[in-house]
Amino acid sequence: MAWSSARFDSWATFGKSTGAVLLCTAAALSGCSKSDNSSSTSSTNAASSASAAASAPASAPATSAAGGKTKVGFSIATLNNAFFVGLKAGVERGSKDQGFELVQTNANGDAQQQVNDAINLLSQGVTALVLNPIDSKAIIPAVEKANSMNIPVFTLDRGSDGGKVTSFVASDNVALGQTGAKWIAEQLKKRYGEEKGNVVDLIGLVGTTAATDREKGFSEEIAKYPNIKVVARQEGAFDQEKSLNAMTSILQKYPQIDAVFGANDDNTVGAEKAIDNAGRYKPLGDKEHILVIGADGTAQALSAIRAGKQDATISQNPIQMAAKSLQFIADYNAKKDVPANYAWPTMLIDKSNIDSAEVKKYGLWSEEVKQ
Repeated sequence: MAWSSARFDSWATFGKSTGAVLLCTAAALSGCSKSDNSSSTSSTNAASSASAAASAPASAPATSAAGGKTKVGFSIATLNNAFFVGLKAGVERGSKDQGFELVQTNANGDAQQQVNDAINLLSQGVTALVLNPIDSKAIIPAVEKANSMNIPVFTLDRGSDGGKVTSFVASDNVALGQTGAKWIAEQLKKRYGEEKGNVVDLIGLVGTTAATDREKGFSEEIAKYPNIKVVARQEGAFDQEKSLNAMTSILQKYPQIDAVFGANDDNTVGAEKAIDNAGRYKPLGDKEHILVIGADGTAQALSAIRAGKQDATISQNPIQMAAKSLQFIADYNAKKDVPANYAWPTMLIDKSNIDSAEVKKYGLWSEEVKQ
């Protein structure tokens, strides 16, 4: 895969949060999760192309043609995953807080349908467009159509590889991948006295910026440990069934596996099921225990951590992240500066801190959503 880090030259940040892993730089730049039959192989260049325009005050506020409420169009990739249900809840909450009228569509994992949905939203007179792209390339026509109509575009969780995006809100997924690799290295050092062992890398959904950037961060960081061997890299596609099948094949091929990095918690849950089915589950603390770390902080992952099936998750907070995107629309309307890229912090959650005050303060978003 070809990776680009252009987007991570200038992330704005949420601000330092106790216990949170702030995946961002101090300047102004910046997942996730299953998106059915969607996208990701190249990092989006939307940040660099949008940076100059988004960092300057907006030339015109996004108000409705009738001079009333701002009308926001929102296209989500899928609702077949709790993370995206969280994003939807956050957009709804943010719209209510800002007094916006909201029109929503669900592309159900179909990239072309999402483009059609977005163009249909534009035809309904929306004055701002929020996109959670299935595919960073496929979404470009919708972004460019909005550009031609002078409608500002705000991308959420995943970016666009083309067109002008006013603001992209997401976790810094490169840093998230790095965090996963560092955690694995630390755990293997505790086990063996040095950073060594066999690791499986279950990649996210190819075509999404979240998968691309998490893989970039993980692969570059794990390469710093020459005695850690990545014995298998396969696409789990942010999908439990695909990850279960991929991990089942990997377990049959490799009798010694020390750790698994799942690009999201659907990948890790699938891997955990495969480990169980193969009779290779060993409890935490056992030297044959296969370490498993994922991302997003889903309810299944938290349950698995409490049960000792999963060691850790790098949690995001899609509800608050999405609400922030709606705040930026309000700022744009008020002709305030909005960041081209904004990184929401993540938090590493394991059995030692899952019930801590710090984690509760950060927010267990999956306890707030119903799928």
